[in-house]
Amino acid sequence: MANAKEETLDFIWHAPTFKTKLVNRNTILSAVSIASLFLSWALLVHFQVYRFSLLPSPAEVLEEGIAWVKTNVFWIDAFATTLRVLVGVLAAYIIAIPLGLMIGWKKVFSDLTFPTLEVLRPIPAPAYLPLAILLLPTREASVAFIPFIDAFFPVLLNTITGVKIIDRDYFRAARCLGSSPKQIFWHVVLPGALPSISSGCAIGMGIGWMGAVVGEMITGKWGLGYRIWESYILIRYPLIVDGMIAIGILGLASSVLIRYLTVRLIPWRRAITESLDESITK
Repeated sequence: MANAKEETLDFIWHAPTFKTKLVNRNTILSAVSIASLFLSWALLVHFQVYRFSLLPSPAEVLEEGIAWVKTNVFWIDAFATTLRVLVGVLAAYIIAIPLGLMIGWKKVFSDLTFPTLEVLRPIPAPAYLPLAILLLPTREASVAFIPFIDAFFPVLLNTITGVKIIDRDYFRAARCLGSSPKQIFWHVVLPGALPSISSGCAIGMGIGWMGAVVGEMITGKWGLGYRIWESYILIRYPLIVDGMIAIGILGLASSVLIRYLTVRLIPWRRAITESLDESITK
């Protein structure tokens, strides 16, 4: 009993507080990395190194960005781009994950579908845009189709890989215990592939932001990508960088959300990540 009390008190005493979680080596190094980027940028512009003299300084970008955020235009642009990304990427998740599970699990299904998908995979997403404009009923749908295509194949391939790397002994054990194909799918295939699926979802989300910006530059009316291209035409260079920073922040927020959901829904993925981190030389 005494040992249990001592262990409890030791846990409470050494439990990480919010301050220690916020201020640690990782966050300090991350802050230094970001600060170094902005410092290098400011110095290159100030000393007019090569063609960096054509770029706006961080102070100009900050001033223009504050003015932009105070307008309704920014919030409309940010909402439009975020909505297009979410619609396109979530649609990719809904189609690519079940398809990848079946391709990785069933040989016959793989032989019927995977070769066709491999032919389509190398085609750049913007090449689909003219067809999307012709086939889809609205411009919004055609713009959202680009992040859909960009996210679809990373999610699909990661899902297939997740199924393929499952230890075959699990399938043999499940069959020996009398499990039906349905039970094997729900209790072996899906849980075993979830860590790889989560990686594919994170990659797909990041690439989806790139696709949305490209689509908006070509055929958008609102959105951060459209605003970046318009700023280039109007020679408002600080706003170009502001748009890029806004996309980076929103993309980072979506990635953090996926990591949070991964830890909550796939706790064994966290154990895998921690074991990999421990194997890296610090």
